[in-house]
Amino acid sequence: MSALLLLAALFARAETPRPADKEKPKAKPASVSVTRASPEPAEGAEAREAARRCEEDEDRDAALLACREALRLGLREPRRAAVRQLLELRLAVASRFDELVEAYREDSESTPQDPEVWRRLGTALLHFKEDASGARAALEEARKLRPEDVETLLGLGVCLNALGEHPAAVAAFEEALRLEPNALDLRPAGRAAYEASGRGERWP
Repeated sequence: MSALLLLAALFARAETPRPADKEKPKAKPASVSVTRASPEPAEGAEAREAARRCEEDEDRDAALLACREALRLGLREPRRAAVRQLLELRLAVASRFDELVEAYREDSESTPQDPEVWRRLGTALLHFKEDASGARAALEEARKLRPEDVETLLGLGVCLNALGEHPAAVAAFEEALRLEPNALDLRPAGRAAYEASGRGERWP
């Protein structure tokens, strides 16, 4: 699977959190920038400046350092979540996959009730670390938290195929197709794994 397709799989359902502006009426949208000043007084100017550089710096390494600095200095939600996601996206684009997996592990520890965190961790473990057993555990956790998530089911199907558990892989794929009949139309790798599982073969 190409790097672009992997990034699409990782961030398929991710939505960058945006900080709410508490001074505006609720009917109006929140700010679209992770660097807008927070109304919460405990968030320091240094942390906000680092968050701005995380978002805007065109130098990849400098931006990554700024993201980490902002998180270390302390940010309030939802700015912290937004900067965290920017850090992970920048790591993925930079192909720094070991660091990306560790970032997802940290996310799973800090927000264990978030199914997206577990899905992204499972996808990264499977494709970047070739750790099918670890990926299965993470994807099963994601499915437990959100049983009818198609992306999770497809990832689990590929994972189970890699483990040689073909009937379980077929079941995961078919559950995804029940929920979304066209789920494999634009996913040739998933379709290949599904068909291989039906033959009792591993893919690729």
